[in-house]
Amino acid sequence: MSKHENIHEEIREQQKKLKDRTFREKLSYFWDYYKVHTIVTILVVIVGSIFIRDALNAKEQAFSAIMLNSYGHEYQEMFQNDFAEYADIDLNVYDCVIDTSSTLSYESMSQMDMAVSQKITAMSQTEGIDVMVSDNAPFANFSSGMMFVDLREELSTAEYEKYEPYFYYIDAALIGVEKELVYDEEGMPVIVDESIDHSDPSTMADPMPVGIYLTDSAKLKEWHCYEGFEESPIFGFVFSSGQKEKGHLFLEYLME
Repeated sequence: MSKHENIHEEIREQQKKLKDRTFREKLSYFWDYYKVHTIVTILVVIVGSIFIRDALNAKEQAFSAIMLNSYGHEYQEMFQNDFAEYADIDLNVYDCVIDTSSTLSYESMSQMDMAVSQKITAMSQTEGIDVMVSDNAPFANFSSGMMFVDLREELSTAEYEKYEPYFYYIDAALIGVEKELVYDEEGMPVIVDESIDHSDPSTMADPMPVGIYLTDSAKLKEWHCYEGFEESPIFGFVFSSGQKEKGHLFLEYLME
């Protein structure tokens, strides 16, 4: 007898066993023999439904910003809605994301810190971020990897004159130059040289403006971002941004 015939014979035998049983007995029999298959099928249907729902409800991203180490997560939704209104973004059609919850520290470099760093790097490679605002250490680290555009090429003449007093510079002459690792007293590598004054281009061989200090930003105060920080956070246009116009509007919004 072939394998195909064996399967049909087994099915007939199972049908004979169920023929004279009550509905409850048939249901119990079915559950005993097919519960694993049933559970798997239900889970597949549920997961598939979720993916389909998300795909149907997905909105095109109109703008995305990361406010790294801002600690303003409690006000993120109001922040997003306020800027969306300012930039005339219809939230019924588009997404406007201003991430105020992500944090990154180089002091301990925990698994969470590594994950956030990798997430930002990956998003910057795929047009996932238009703008990043950060305190000095992360901004210095990401700018050394050329994550931010040269403001001399990005800003209009009027914008350049307006924001030049607040420029954050890196020394382009040092880009790509290998540096010997320096370790602190606890044996941890020093990721960022805190002694560099990024507001002073005269100390650099080839100063390149890549950021703007958000000094006394009323909007950051309104949404409780960077409260208690002694230094001003820094704004940068991410090189891969697909929404440059919205990025300029966001800078204008923050510097009002």
